[in-house]
Amino acid sequence: MKQLDKHAYGPWALVTGASSGIGEEFARQGAASGIHVVLLARREERLKEVAAGLTARYDVQARVVAVDLGRDGILDRVTEATGDLDIGLLVSNAGAGNPGPFISLPRERLREIVQLSVIAHLDLAHHFGQRLAKRGRGGIVLVSAAAAAGGLPYMANDSATKAYPLNLGEAPHVELSGAGST
Repeated sequence: MKQLDKHAYGPWALVTGASSGIGEEFARQGAASGIHVVLLARREERLKEVAAGLTARYDVQARVVAVDLGRDGILDRVTEATGDLDIGLLVSNAGAGNPGPFISLPRERLREIVQLSVIAHLDLAHHFGQRLAKRGRGGIVLVSAAAAAGGLPYMANDSATKAYPLNLGEAPHVELSGAGST
């Protein structure tokens, strides 16, 4: 595993979807590089387990923020929980699937996926992008999926929302590189 550059990204990273899977692995790699981690997901008890493991194994700090990014108004909660930290790396990874025929799925569930896979990425990338630009260094990772490449039957809403972080990441990458962030 290649180490993350603690001096470029540290001292803190915020990882969404950190209770399992890819998000947990991003958090582990950050901690293994000596970067303190903010772990964000819905399942508080699972986040506490991940945090305990990372702090014991890598001698870093870990802060748990239990929040459902599929709900509106999450940015206030996230900024309140991280306002005192010098976050240099955002890994916006949280996501969920909702397979099924588009017109048969509950509209409210479709809107929750849009909140989770579009609005949450937008809010977090905008907020932390501003902080990273002022700081002059850091990085943002917006995790998408193979489904972003085109519409998929029985995953219409999901594939459309996965295209958003893929496309959102392209322009700010160029825009923020002039500010020292990537």
